[in-house]
Amino acid sequence: MYRDVSLKSLRSQTNIAEAPITEVLSMLRDAAGRVEGEPAQLVKDAVKVLSSHEYAPAITRFRDGDRMANQYYDGLIRLHHPARQRKRSVVDAFRDKRGSQGERRRVSADVKNALENDNTWSFDILQLEKVTEHHALTQLGMKVFDRWKVADLLGCNEEVMHRWLATIEAHYHSGNAYHNATHAADVLQATSYFLESSSVAGYVSENHAVAALIAAAVHDLDHPGRGNAFLINTRQSLAVLYNDHSVLENHHVALAFQLTLQQSNNVNIFGQLSREEFHAMRMAIVEMVLATDISRHFEYLDKFNKVASMNANDISDDIRDSHSLTVCNMLVKCADISNPTREWALCQKWAHRIVEEYFDQTREEREKGLPVTMEVFDRKTCNVPITQCGFIDMFVREAFTTFSDFAELDHLLTQLESNYKQWKAQKESWTPANNSNLQI
Repeated sequence: MYRDVSLKSLRSQTNIAEAPITEVLSMLRDAAGRVEGEPAQLVKDAVKVLSSHEYAPAITRFRDGDRMANQYYDGLIRLHHPARQRKRSVVDAFRDKRGSQGERRRVSADVKNALENDNTWSFDILQLEKVTEHHALTQLGMKVFDRWKVADLLGCNEEVMHRWLATIEAHYHSGNAYHNATHAADVLQATSYFLESSSVAGYVSENHAVAALIAAAVHDLDHPGRGNAFLINTRQSLAVLYNDHSVLENHHVALAFQLTLQQSNNVNIFGQLSREEFHAMRMAIVEMVLATDISRHFEYLDKFNKVASMNANDISDDIRDSHSLTVCNMLVKCADISNPTREWALCQKWAHRIVEEYFDQTREEREKGLPVTMEVFDRKTCNVPITQCGFIDMFVREAFTTFSDFAELDHLLTQLESNYKQWKAQKESWTPANNSNLQI
């Protein structure tokens, strides 16, 4: 392990000192049990407010002299931090999910073979991309959604679900090296895999599990292959529309609902939900997609750490829903940055794809005289292995140390460290000439 004290050991220490907010929440819940009527409800409302307080981070996780960390900070985070009722759980809802399956669509033998083992961490999404001719999201989505009975839970039929997936897939940019429909399919597969964990299932409600799968599918919808800073620096209409805050993430989820709710598309997978059910589902999906904004990475990580240190059985009903959402936010976030935890061949190819996209952005920024978001991603000088080690150090290791401990998926960390060693071994021999022959 990479911490002196694991989350497992924290859970076993019943006398551990509580944070002040935790003590306050405990006192309020105790008070709510001693009164009745309106006063009790007011106390419960106060508990809900305190349980979902806004976050004001002080980023101190890296050294000022760490050039790579500062590059990632300036390019991905600094934009937004200039100052440096008991619902059924996944276990309840999907206990028999592998029983009766919906009617299958016909797929070729190659596609069927590529879809085998889609519930394992060694699943090769790039092979599925190849045999489906870049339609991995629709093919995988139908299988994953069927396994989790998403259509049944939403009350829509298989045809509507298929049309919805095809519509979503069509609005990803196939010309992007990284942010395309295959990446969305990869994140969907990882999200489904994480939800399989019994430790995760104990926290996650039925509705939030469905929301997480949908959020994964749409989380980068219509991504232009350029980051938030680029859109802001070029004064793109989306940046103006969303006031420079989580520009792309807001766009991804807004467009997803616009496409879904257009009557002419006949793809409204939410059409059978009540007004209240739709509102709750929509809010959860929006929150999960917004959580993928890397500039808010440490905010969501810190919120998750607080929940992960608690025992699921000790969480009161009045805040269980909030904690379920917190877990799903982290789950989708980890799925989004999970490439470094995949088997080496996949890890390397995904790294080359994102680097290729960054190279194109840097070139365009220089051509247009714009501020260069991340100077290390210049094709003429970049050392790709160093950038990958930096990304793992800055974002991935801490997130997966926490999450894999919580979800009891230790093999993710083992693979991460193995890949890290592979990148380190390439650092000295890497030359800029390699940047013209990336495996994408």
